[in-house]
Amino acid sequence: MSQYTERSSESWFSRLGGAIKGVFIGIIIFVIGFPVLWLNEGRAVRRSRALKEGQGATISIQADQVLPENESKLVHLTGKAETNDILSDPAFGISEVAIRLSRDGEIYQWTEDSETKEVKKLGGGVERITTYSYSKKWVSEPVDSSEFKDPAARDSYRNTGTLLKDQVKQAENVNLGAFTLTTEIINKIGDRKTYNFPEGFKLPEQLGPNARIDGDYVIVTPAAANATPAPTAPPAEPSQATAEAATPAATAPAPTPADVIGATRYKFSIVKPHDISLIAVQKGNTFAAYVASNGNKILELKDGIHTADAMFAAAQASNRTLTWFLRVVGFLCMLIGLSMVFRPLSVLGDIVPFIGNIIGIGTGLLAFLIATPCTLVTIAIAWIVYRPVLGILLLAVAAGSIYLIVKKKKELAAAKATAA
Repeated sequence: MSQYTERSSESWFSRLGGAIKGVFIGIIIFVIGFPVLWLNEGRAVRRSRALKEGQGATISIQADQVLPENESKLVHLTGKAETNDILSDPAFGISEVAIRLSRDGEIYQWTEDSETKEVKKLGGGVERITTYSYSKKWVSEPVDSSEFKDPAARDSYRNTGTLLKDQVKQAENVNLGAFTLTTEIINKIGDRKTYNFPEGFKLPEQLGPNARIDGDYVIVTPAAANATPAPTAPPAEPSQATAEAATPAATAPAPTPADVIGATRYKFSIVKPHDISLIAVQKGNTFAAYVASNGNKILELKDGIHTADAMFAAAQASNRTLTWFLRVVGFLCMLIGLSMVFRPLSVLGDIVPFIGNIIGIGTGLLAFLIATPCTLVTIAIAWIVYRPVLGILLLAVAAGSIYLIVKKKKELAAAKATAA
């Protein structure tokens, strides 16, 4: 692995100007946190109520026949999702009866990674030291080596090779007993498994003589004349006026066929017919989403055999997980926004670096102490609208937090006055 280092500096005035500009962005991010939290609470309550409504309206039916009396009712059924569609990937000679067939490819390339360290200087300026390192990796897209920062690496670490695009093929005709599934429902079917090549499987000749099956992968190595193996000597030294470079070892082991730059490997996955459980509204010999009284839609599918109660419980759990995730997002919007608003204070203090660090810790704590009650109050007010009892309790907790903060500040002020 070789490395290349760039150094840059920024003056205190430039940093302060950037921090002041960031105040306006911070205000916007902070304000965004409020609707994120508010709308999330409304969404969570509507979803939970819709699921409860749906659970009470669901009836379980058999998949082997379409009964007119179940028309437009919310039904739960289980059975095997089956298809006669043949999905194929002609480039690799794969052809299977399946619900879904996917191909994911990677190419072996020289890659550039960077790490930046920032050193504060007396007077408020900073020096940034960025180290670029180069190594060979399997990546999902070809890397343009002409964009490498190190001029020497552009010449010595040239990437070659062509990667076939990823693709997903899906059956159009899938049945669940006597019912035909819509594309929306087919899209929800999972249980994806790695495709195992049959014993004696032969790859198409158009892949070339260097194509082979290796475990779960098909590896295609470019012809030796076109291959670009790892260099056995270090690249030329870059200009010392702008960079510092560390060179790789003078020798490297001979690459294996899969380690040649430009080699590609492909992995396949397949979704075969299997048991599923479905909750949806019966519409003729197919299904549609159930629309609850609050407008929320229900269309639940799980792989395997599951009861209706288990599926609704899983849906409620997913709703709770999403709710907490969006709460964290809203809180982080407020915290990050306030941190950006207060940043000019720490930059001002950076004239003496350790003072700026202390101010930065203080403003970070202040941002946290403001963002926390703002988050709780916003959620509490939303709950007062959507869940009155819980909302009032949470509002009391937030008020208590604010009271403790104010009380602590008064105690600190009194202590300072006494010391003086």
